Amino acid sequence: MSAPTNHWKLGAFVAVSILVGLAATVLLTARSLRAVTVTYTSFFDEAVSGLEVGSPISYRGVKVGNVSAIDVAPDRRHVEVSYTLGVKVLRRLGIAGDATGKDTKITVPPELRVQIASTGLTGTKYLGIDFFDEQSAPPHPLPFPVPDNYIPSTPSTMKNVEDSVVRAIEQLPALVHELAGVVDRVNVLLDDVNRRGVPAKAVATLQRTDQLFATLQASLAKVDGVVARLDGKDGLVASVQRSSESLGDATGTRLGAHIDEGARDLREAAVALRQLAEALQRDPDMLVKGKSKVAP
Repeated sequence: MSAPTNHWKLGAFVAVSILVGLAATVLLTARSLRAVTVTYTSFFDEAVSGLEVGSPISYRGVKVGNVSAIDVAPDRRHVEVSYTLGVKVLRRLGIAGDATGKDTKITVPPELRVQIASTGLTGTKYLGIDFFDEQSAPPHPLPFPVPDNYIPSTPSTMKNVEDSVVRAIEQLPALVHELAGVVDRVNVLLDDVNRRGVPAKAVATLQRTDQLFATLQASLAKVDGVVARLDGKDGLVASVQRSSESLGDATGTRLGAHIDEGARDLREAAVALRQLAEALQRDPDMLVKGKSKVAP
Protein backbone atom coordinates (compact mmCIF):
# COMPACT_ATOMS: atom_id res chain seq x y z
CA MET A 1 0.00 0.00 0.00
CA SER A 2 1.51 3.42 -1.12
CA ALA A 3 2.35 6.15 1.38
CA PRO A 4 -0.16 9.05 1.63
CA THR A 5 0.75 12.26 -0.29
CA ASN A 6 2.20 15.04 1.89
CA HIS A 7 0.04 17.98 0.84
CA TRP A 8 1.90 20.37 3.10
CA LYS A 9 5.27 19.76 1.37
CA LEU A 10 3.70 20.08 -2.06
CA GLY A 11 2.07 23.37 -1.13
CA ALA A 12 5.34 24.71 0.26
CA PHE A 13 7.18 23.79 -2.95
CA VAL A 14 4.62 25.58 -5.12
CA ALA A 15 4.71 28.67 -2.92
CA VAL A 16 8.53 28.84 -3.02
CA SER A 17 8.52 28.48 -6.81
CA ILE A 18 6.07 31.34 -7.18
CA LEU A 19 8.14 33.54 -4.90
CA VAL A 20 11.34 32.80 -6.86
CA GLY A 21 9.57 33.60 -10.13
CA LEU A 22 8.26 36.88 -8.76
CA ALA A 23 11.70 37.85 -7.45
CA ALA A 24 13.29 37.13 -10.81
CA THR A 25 10.65 39.19 -12.59
CA VAL A 26 11.13 42.10 -10.22
CA LEU A 27 14.91 41.92 -10.67
CA LEU A 28 14.70 41.91 -14.46
CA THR A 29 12.20 44.75 -14.41
CA ALA A 30 14.42 46.80 -12.14
CA ARG A 31 17.37 46.28 -14.43
CA SER A 32 15.33 47.26 -17.47
CA LEU A 33 14.09 50.37 -15.68
CA ARG A 34 17.65 51.32 -14.80
CA ALA A 35 18.67 51.02 -18.50
CA VAL A 36 17.34 54.46 -19.39
CA THR A 37 17.08 55.19 -23.11
CA VAL A 38 16.39 58.24 -25.24
CA THR A 39 14.69 58.20 -28.65
CA TYR A 40 16.04 59.97 -31.76
CA THR A 41 14.73 60.15 -35.32
CA SER A 42 16.33 60.38 -38.77
CA PHE A 43 14.82 60.56 -42.26
CA PHE A 44 16.26 58.71 -45.26
CA ASP A 45 15.71 59.47 -48.94
CA GLU A 46 16.32 55.87 -50.00
CA ALA A 47 14.95 52.38 -49.52
CA VAL A 48 15.59 50.84 -46.11
CA SER A 49 15.14 47.22 -47.20
CA GLY A 50 16.78 44.89 -44.70
CA LEU A 51 16.50 47.36 -41.82
CA GLU A 52 14.04 46.09 -39.20
CA VAL A 53 12.77 47.01 -35.75
CA GLY A 54 15.46 45.83 -33.35
CA SER A 55 18.33 46.37 -35.81
CA PRO A 56 21.42 47.67 -33.99
CA ILE A 57 22.61 51.27 -33.88
CA SER A 58 26.36 51.81 -33.67
CA TYR A 59 28.47 54.87 -33.01
CA ARG A 60 31.78 54.41 -34.85
CA GLY A 61 31.45 50.64 -34.43
CA VAL A 62 30.23 50.67 -30.79
CA LYS A 63 26.63 49.54 -30.28
CA VAL A 64 24.58 52.30 -28.62
CA GLY A 65 20.95 51.27 -29.23
CA ASN A 66 18.36 49.65 -31.48
CA VAL A 67 15.81 50.66 -34.09
CA SER A 68 12.43 51.17 -32.44
CA ALA A 69 10.14 52.16 -35.34
CA ILE A 70 10.14 52.44 -39.14
CA ASP A 71 7.48 54.42 -40.97
CA VAL A 72 6.88 56.60 -44.04
CA ALA A 73 7.59 60.31 -43.53
CA PRO A 74 4.83 62.95 -43.97
CA ASP A 75 5.97 63.77 -47.53
CA ARG A 76 5.57 60.07 -48.50
CA ARG A 77 9.03 60.16 -50.06
CA HIS A 78 11.38 59.87 -47.10
CA VAL A 79 11.45 57.02 -44.61
CA GLU A 80 11.23 57.91 -40.91
CA VAL A 81 13.37 55.74 -38.65
CA SER A 82 13.24 56.10 -34.86
CA TYR A 83 15.79 54.47 -32.61
CA THR A 84 16.46 54.25 -28.89
CA LEU A 85 19.90 55.04 -27.56
CA GLY A 86 21.20 53.93 -24.17
CA VAL A 87 21.95 56.92 -21.96
CA LYS A 88 24.64 55.03 -20.06
CA VAL A 89 26.65 54.16 -23.16
CA LEU A 90 26.14 57.67 -24.55
CA ARG A 91 27.68 59.13 -21.41
CA ARG A 92 30.54 56.65 -21.57
CA LEU A 93 31.26 57.72 -25.15
CA GLY A 94 31.07 61.38 -24.17
CA ILE A 95 28.28 62.39 -26.56
CA ALA A 96 25.47 62.84 -24.00
CA GLY A 97 24.33 66.23 -22.72
CA ASP A 98 23.99 67.46 -19.15
CA ALA A 99 20.41 66.31 -18.56
CA THR A 100 19.64 62.96 -16.95
CA GLY A 101 17.18 60.16 -17.69
CA LYS A 102 14.87 60.42 -20.67
CA ASP A 103 15.66 64.13 -20.96
CA THR A 104 19.21 63.27 -21.98
CA LYS A 105 20.16 64.66 -25.38
CA ILE A 106 23.07 63.89 -27.63
CA THR A 107 25.59 66.62 -28.25
CA VAL A 108 25.00 66.81 -31.99
CA PRO A 109 27.90 68.56 -33.74
CA PRO A 110 27.25 69.92 -37.26
CA GLU A 111 29.12 67.05 -38.93
CA LEU A 112 27.31 64.19 -37.11
CA ARG A 113 25.28 62.00 -39.50
CA VAL A 114 23.32 58.73 -39.50
CA GLN A 115 23.88 56.31 -42.36
CA ILE A 116 22.42 52.96 -43.35
CA ALA A 117 25.20 50.37 -43.44
CA SER A 118 25.55 46.59 -43.64
CA THR A 119 28.00 43.98 -42.43
CA GLY A 120 28.66 42.99 -46.04
CA LEU A 121 27.22 43.24 -49.54
CA THR A 122 24.29 41.04 -48.49
CA GLY A 123 24.72 41.23 -44.70
CA THR A 124 22.52 42.52 -41.91
CA LYS A 125 21.52 46.19 -42.17
CA TYR A 126 22.12 48.57 -39.28
CA LEU A 127 22.37 52.30 -38.61
CA GLY A 128 25.78 53.86 -38.13
CA ILE A 129 26.35 57.19 -36.38
CA ASP A 130 29.58 58.86 -37.44
CA PHE A 131 31.20 62.14 -38.48
CA PHE A 132 31.20 63.28 -42.12
CA ASP A 133 32.60 66.31 -43.90
CA GLU A 134 29.96 69.04 -44.05
CA GLN A 135 30.84 70.00 -47.62
CA SER A 136 30.70 66.47 -49.04
CA ALA A 137 27.73 65.42 -46.88
CA PRO A 138 25.59 68.52 -46.16
CA PRO A 139 22.33 68.09 -44.19
CA HIS A 140 19.50 67.21 -46.55
CA PRO A 141 16.67 69.80 -46.42
CA LEU A 142 13.28 68.33 -45.53
CA PRO A 143 9.87 69.69 -46.60
CA PHE A 144 8.35 69.12 -43.15
CA PRO A 145 9.24 70.02 -39.56
CA VAL A 146 11.60 67.67 -37.73
CA PRO A 147 11.42 66.65 -34.06
CA ASP A 148 13.75 68.04 -31.41
CA ASN A 149 15.66 64.77 -31.07
CA TYR A 150 16.79 64.68 -34.68
CA ILE A 151 20.06 63.70 -36.35
CA PRO A 152 20.50 64.38 -40.10
CA SER A 153 21.13 61.42 -42.37
CA THR A 154 23.52 60.90 -45.28
CA PRO A 155 23.07 58.49 -48.23
CA SER A 156 24.47 55.02 -47.80
CA THR A 157 27.45 53.77 -49.78
CA MET A 158 25.20 51.65 -52.03
CA LYS A 159 22.99 54.68 -52.64
CA ASN A 160 26.01 56.74 -53.71
CA VAL A 161 27.12 53.94 -56.04
CA GLU A 162 23.64 53.68 -57.55
CA ASP A 163 23.46 57.46 -58.07
CA SER A 164 26.90 57.46 -59.74
CA VAL A 165 25.86 54.64 -62.09
CA VAL A 166 22.62 56.42 -62.96
CA ARG A 167 24.47 59.68 -63.69
CA ALA A 168 26.98 57.83 -65.85
CA ILE A 169 24.19 56.13 -67.82
CA GLU A 170 22.41 59.46 -68.26
CA GLN A 171 25.60 61.04 -69.64
CA LEU A 172 26.33 58.10 -71.96
CA PRO A 173 24.15 59.32 -74.90
CA ALA A 174 25.84 62.74 -74.82
CA LEU A 175 29.27 61.11 -74.78
CA VAL A 176 28.33 58.85 -77.69
CA HIS A 177 27.03 61.87 -79.62
CA GLU A 178 30.26 63.80 -79.02
CA LEU A 179 32.33 60.77 -80.02
CA ALA A 180 30.33 60.43 -83.21
CA GLY A 181 30.97 64.12 -83.96
CA VAL A 182 34.72 63.63 -83.47
CA VAL A 183 34.70 60.62 -85.79
CA ASP A 184 32.81 62.62 -88.42
CA ARG A 185 35.32 65.47 -88.23
CA VAL A 186 38.22 63.02 -88.56
CA ASN A 187 36.58 61.42 -91.59
CA VAL A 188 36.09 64.85 -93.21
CA LEU A 189 39.74 65.71 -92.54
CA LEU A 190 40.94 62.42 -94.03
CA ASP A 191 38.71 62.90 -97.11
CA ASP A 192 40.14 66.40 -97.59
CA VAL A 193 43.69 65.06 -97.26
CA ASN A 194 43.00 62.34 -99.83
CA ARG A 195 41.25 64.78 -102.16
CA ARG A 196 44.24 67.10 -102.12
CA GLY A 197 46.55 64.19 -102.88
CA VAL A 198 48.67 64.81 -99.82
CA PRO A 199 49.76 61.14 -99.40
CA ALA A 200 50.91 60.91 -103.04
CA LYS A 201 52.73 64.23 -102.77
CA ALA A 202 54.42 63.10 -99.57
CA VAL A 203 55.58 59.89 -101.23
CA ALA A 204 56.91 61.83 -104.23
CA THR A 205 58.72 64.26 -101.93
CA LEU A 206 60.34 61.40 -100.05
CA GLN A 207 61.43 59.82 -103.30
CA ARG A 208 62.96 63.10 -104.51
CA THR A 209 64.65 63.50 -101.15
CA ASP A 210 66.16 60.02 -101.46
CA GLN A 211 67.39 60.87 -104.96
CA LEU A 212 68.88 64.14 -103.68
CA PHE A 213 70.68 62.33 -100.89
CA ALA A 214 72.05 59.79 -103.36
CA THR A 215 73.30 62.62 -105.61
CA LEU A 216 74.86 64.33 -102.61
CA GLN A 217 76.62 61.12 -101.62
CA ALA A 218 78.07 60.77 -105.13
CA SER A 219 79.13 64.44 -105.16
CA LEU A 220 80.75 64.06 -101.77
CA ALA A 221 82.74 61.10 -103.00
CA LYS A 222 83.97 63.16 -105.96
CA VAL A 223 84.82 66.15 -103.76
CA ASP A 224 86.73 63.87 -101.41
CA GLY A 225 88.72 62.53 -104.35
CA VAL A 226 89.52 66.03 -105.55
CA VAL A 227 90.60 67.08 -102.07
CA ALA A 228 92.79 64.02 -101.79
CA ARG A 229 94.49 64.88 -105.08
CA LEU A 230 94.99 68.47 -103.96
CA ASP A 231 96.18 67.87 -100.40
CA GLY A 232 98.01 64.57 -100.65
CA LYS A 233 101.75 64.05 -100.29
CA ASP A 234 102.07 63.93 -104.05
CA GLY A 235 99.13 66.30 -104.66
CA LEU A 236 98.93 69.55 -106.50
CA VAL A 237 99.66 71.69 -103.43
CA ALA A 238 102.82 69.78 -102.59
CA SER A 239 103.95 69.97 -106.23
CA VAL A 240 103.35 73.72 -106.34
CA GLN A 241 105.26 74.16 -103.11
CA ARG A 242 108.22 72.19 -104.39
CA SER A 243 108.16 74.15 -107.65
CA SER A 244 108.09 77.43 -105.71
CA GLU A 245 111.09 76.39 -103.69
CA SER A 246 112.99 75.50 -106.86
CA LEU A 247 112.06 78.77 -108.56
CA GLY A 248 113.01 80.65 -105.43
CA ASP A 249 116.42 79.15 -105.50
CA ALA A 250 116.79 79.93 -109.22
CA THR A 251 115.22 83.41 -109.49
CA GLY A 252 115.29 84.87 -106.04
CA THR A 253 113.20 85.00 -102.98
CA ARG A 254 110.54 87.44 -104.21
CA LEU A 255 109.03 85.22 -106.87
CA GLY A 256 109.30 82.25 -104.54
CA ALA A 257 107.40 84.16 -101.84
CA HIS A 258 104.52 84.88 -104.26
CA ILE A 259 104.38 81.26 -105.24
CA ASP A 260 104.45 80.23 -101.57
CA GLU A 261 101.50 82.52 -100.88
CA GLY A 262 99.59 80.98 -103.76
CA ALA A 263 100.41 77.53 -102.45
CA ARG A 264 99.14 78.43 -98.98
CA ASP A 265 95.93 79.80 -100.45
CA LEU A 266 95.53 76.65 -102.48
CA ARG A 267 96.16 74.50 -99.35
CA GLU A 268 93.62 76.51 -97.36
CA ALA A 269 91.10 76.01 -100.16
CA ALA A 270 91.85 72.28 -100.12
CA VAL A 271 91.36 72.15 -96.33
CA ALA A 272 88.06 74.03 -96.65
CA LEU A 273 86.88 71.61 -99.33
CA ARG A 274 87.83 68.64 -97.11
CA GLN A 275 85.96 70.13 -94.13
CA LEU A 276 82.91 70.71 -96.33
CA ALA A 277 83.07 67.13 -97.57
CA GLU A 278 83.35 65.76 -94.02
CA ALA A 279 80.46 67.95 -92.84
CA LEU A 280 78.24 66.74 -95.69
CA GLN A 281 79.15 63.16 -94.92
CA ARG A 282 78.15 63.61 -91.28
CA ASP A 283 74.92 65.50 -92.09
CA PRO A 284 73.86 64.88 -95.73
CA ASP A 285 70.65 66.93 -95.42
CA MET A 286 72.55 70.02 -94.24
CA LEU A 287 71.96 71.62 -97.62
CA VAL A 288 68.18 71.15 -97.15
CA LYS A 289 67.65 72.15 -93.53
CA GLY A 290 70.69 74.46 -93.14
CA LYS A 291 73.59 74.37 -90.73
CA SER A 292 72.66 73.46 -87.18
CA LYS A 293 73.29 76.07 -84.51
CA VAL A 294 76.19 75.38 -82.19
CA ALA A 295 75.64 76.23 -78.54
CA PRO A 296 78.07 78.91 -77.32
